[in-house]
Amino acid sequence: MADARGPRRLLDLLLLWLIVALCLGGVAVAAASRGGYVATKEGRRACIEGALFLRVPVPRKGGVAAVARRFTGSVENTQDIFRASRVSPKKRPVEVRIPLDLLLPLYRDEVLKALFPDDERASDGWRHVWGGSPLGKAETWRDVALWFAGSPKRASDLERANPKAGSRPKNRTAVLIPEGFLADALAEIEPPPPPPAMAEQGPAAREPSPRVPPGAPSPSPAPAPLPPGPVGPPGPGIPPAPGPEASIPAGPGLPGSPCPPAPANPLTYGKDARGEYAVYRLQAGEALYSAVVVRFTGTLGAEDVNALAMDIARRSGIEDVTSIPVGFPVKIPLDDLLPQYLPPTSERYLAWAKNQRELGQVTNTYKNAALDGVVVILDPGHGGLDRGAMAHGVWEDSYVYDIVCRMREALEQRTKARVLMTLLVPNLGYRPVDKDRLEPNTGAVILTHPWFHPTSSAETKIEVNLRWHLANQYFERLQKEGIDPQRVVFTSVHADSLHPSLRGTMFYIAGTGYRPERWCSSGEKYGLFTEVKARGCYQMTEKQMKRGEGLSFQFARSLEGSFERAGLALHPYNPTRDHVIRGRRSWVPAVLRNSIIPCSVLIEVCNLNNGKDAALIADPAFRQAVADAYVDALVRYYS
Repeated sequence: MADARGPRRLLDLLLLWLIVALCLGGVAVAAASRGGYVATKEGRRACIEGALFLRVPVPRKGGVAAVARRFTGSVENTQDIFRASRVSPKKRPVEVRIPLDLLLPLYRDEVLKALFPDDERASDGWRHVWGGSPLGKAETWRDVALWFAGSPKRASDLERANPKAGSRPKNRTAVLIPEGFLADALAEIEPPPPPPAMAEQGPAAREPSPRVPPGAPSPSPAPAPLPPGPVGPPGPGIPPAPGPEASIPAGPGLPGSPCPPAPANPLTYGKDARGEYAVYRLQAGEALYSAVVVRFTGTLGAEDVNALAMDIARRSGIEDVTSIPVGFPVKIPLDDLLPQYLPPTSERYLAWAKNQRELGQVTNTYKNAALDGVVVILDPGHGGLDRGAMAHGVWEDSYVYDIVCRMREALEQRTKARVLMTLLVPNLGYRPVDKDRLEPNTGAVILTHPWFHPTSSAETKIEVNLRWHLANQYFERLQKEGIDPQRVVFTSVHADSLHPSLRGTMFYIAGTGYRPERWCSSGEKYGLFTEVKARGCYQMTEKQMKRGEGLSFQFARSLEGSFERAGLALHPYNPTRDHVIRGRRSWVPAVLRNSIIPCSVLIEVCNLNNGKDAALIADPAFRQAVADAYVDALVRYYS
């Protein structure tokens, strides 16, 4: 009789294999049934396939590498996308899927908003509305743990963190994924700012900015805004010309202002034998230098502030500026006042108010939150033989260069903007340096054709002019490429040297009234450069300059808001200005005055004459926070 054990054993193995296959198939079916997708844009789909993915069609030109560059910011992620898609790199897939943690913030948000429309980032974590995903009521704690905490093993931890929700939460129940449990992709999303009541409690009540690494000094908080005085156009309720010591109510706030105006003008007005003046009554704790000179006249330089303070003290009959009684009437000559603090019937005030109305009517119509098609021209101030401001062991050129390198890196990694530079330090390249003390940028060159490196102090003026020549030629070349002028932004970054009592960031734009209609560069040395040969002289109409001032004003206000949200200190009085005052002379820096780029802003990151500000700019965490705030402002400006 033949031995039947061999065939029987084989049959048993086949049956066992069939059972295992059926079980695995059932698991696969169950897993598949726990998925879902939501169509988003351009053929993309936000998907739940266990974890969270964005499914993206692969273009014929560029293939998966082009997908990696656009959606993750780097072609180095190409292989990771192939693995996540379970596709061989040898094949050309029609579609790939990208894990949430690889996506740029713009596309990460696209996935989260599509799959979880009712969820929100909170100050204490992530708030998820149960059943709000494509899975609906079938959600489990393991699903939620995988999506938001990065691992299903966190399920029991999340369930314990939400004791009232229970093991099977009811549909539409809000559950919290605590901050400490969040997956990296969600932890990177900035929580909303604290409500005003908390913000007013001061820095001790605020959490440190998430951009600053643990253990690093936090950037100083923005000082509380002080009353800006009468701003905005005068409305029909403006009273007639005031008599001596008559108080005038302030007008409405500027368009887009992050801070509301004061309810009333703190100045009154009078006249004596020496002429017209404004009166400000000092409050407790206020100093003549900051509360009067800096605030109402716009004077910022240390020598200028001190000299004007002495003039005002003499006019007011003050013998000792260090012991002025509270409520003492300080007289400020009208000629020294900023126009917004003048009586609203004066010609200077009316001209200023008219300009504010016109600025408010200018609008940038190009919108793209990913900055696709936007070109950013970055200009690090000074360099080479020109060190810029120097105080407290810190010099301007090296530290603002590092900030600009961080801006460039953030723009290229997180957005689709194109970045052009005016200056290069060849031995450094554009790599940020995480050190408190930076080396002098003695080898810096202007990226004209040929490169320019000044060899004497007399050539530093040529260097300044070559910056705007280069930026203007960038702009004209971009226009020839068909780039809309609204999509180009010029930003020059500096650090100031002001009165030591002042702190915080300032933004300058080019006021139309402080610009010439035509300007040139001439001389033998200028003729060596392609950018000057292409065009030595420029001119603009008043209409063009007005539009440029309006666009620059809008972007500067966006910068104010982003710096405040990041906890970065702003100059306490009018942080955005359309001119500089030095030696009682008003002017606009050459890189702004001679720029033909409509949206042009100069950033003075901090005041190096103030020891605390100087210590901040030496901190790499602060320099990164400035760069991040800049990118945030640019995204909001184009959103």
